[in-house]
Amino acid sequence: MSEALDRILPYAHSFSELIERCRHDPTFNAGDWQDAYNRLNRLRDRYNHEKSNLDHSERQALIKVFEEDAFIEGLLHIRQIGEHVQMRSEPVIRSMTNAPIPICVETSALGFFQAPVVRVPDTTGQLHSISHLQNLKKAEKRIQRALVSAIKKLL
Repeated sequence: MSEALDRILPYAHSFSELIERCRHDPTFNAGDWQDAYNRLNRLRDRYNHEKSNLDHSERQALIKVFEEDAFIEGLLHIRQIGEHVQMRSEPVIRSMTNAPIPICVETSALGFFQAPVVRVPDTTGQLHSISHLQNLKKAEKRIQRALVSAIKKLL
């Protein structure tokens, strides 16, 4: 395993650890859920920083999830809502079936993180149900699968 992958793994662990804590916490804590999306962003940022130092097989396994996965990219846009980061275009998140959901840039973090499952309007006003746990678990599963693939290719 490369040193670069070794530096990425703690970020993946931190992301997974918080998802697990959120899943088992009997009370909903909006800050923890928001932090889980932020940890996903930090994990992707670490990947971007380390990707030129990854072995070829490691990079091939991780590029699929951190650069080519539309669902993960959509979850990364949620940071725009939680941190009030302004992008030049509307953030587009993905449904569990990978259908695009364009969200207004004015979407409130308070509304988006008010419960484990929220209904948010898209840019046309149509409401969509967003399950934070389902989204984050799906992302975690894809990332874990990519990491396992990166490690297995080295064996």
